[in-house]
Amino acid sequence: MLQSGSLDVDLRLLSERQVGPELGQDNISRGLTASWIALLAVIAVMILFYFFAGLVADIAVVLNLVIIVVIMYTMKGVWTLPGIAGLILTVGMSVDANVLVFERAREEYAAYPSAGLRRALQVGFNKAWTAIIDSNVTTALTAAVLYQFGTGPVRGFAVTLIAGIAASMVTAIFVVRTFYLVWLSRQ
Repeated sequence: MLQSGSLDVDLRLLSERQVGPELGQDNISRGLTASWIALLAVIAVMILFYFFAGLVADIAVVLNLVIIVVIMYTMKGVWTLPGIAGLILTVGMSVDANVLVFERAREEYAAYPSAGLRRALQVGFNKAWTAIIDSNVTTALTAAVLYQFGTGPVRGFAVTLIAGIAASMVTAIFVVRTFYLVWLSRQ
C-alpha cells in the first residue's frame, strides 16, 4: 500500500506479472540445497582442522539440527526461507562454540602439556564458557526483538534462531563435554 506524502505524484503501472506457487517451492528447494552444501562444508572443514575433535563437533552439530527439527515439528512450525537461514546461522553458532572450546584447550595443552589432555579440556570449557554465553545471549536477545517487532517471515527466522540457540547450548556444552569426559575416563 502506497501512501502519498506532501508531494503530488502521479503513479503509472508499467508492468504486471503473476507468480505461481512454484516460485516459492523453487526458492525453498534452492535454500535446502544451499543448506546441505553449507553443512557438508562445515563438516569437512571441522574434520580437516580439528580431526577427532572436529568429528565430535560435527556429531554435535547434526544432533543440534535434529533437536531444532523436532522443536519445529512439535510447535507445528512451517519451514520458510528465513527459517532455513536461521537454521544455517545456528549451525555456524554451534560450530563457533566448539571452536572456542577447542582453541582454548589447545592453548592450555601447549602451555602445560604435563597437566594432560583432561585438564586442558576442562580449562578450555571453562575459559570459553563466558564467550559462548555472551554470544548466545546477545543473539537470543536480538532474535527476541525480531520476534516481538517483526512480521511473518522475520518471526519465523527468530523462532528458528531461538530454538537453534537453545539446542546449540545443549549440544555444544553438555553433549560434547560429557562425551569428552566419558572418553577420557576410558583412556
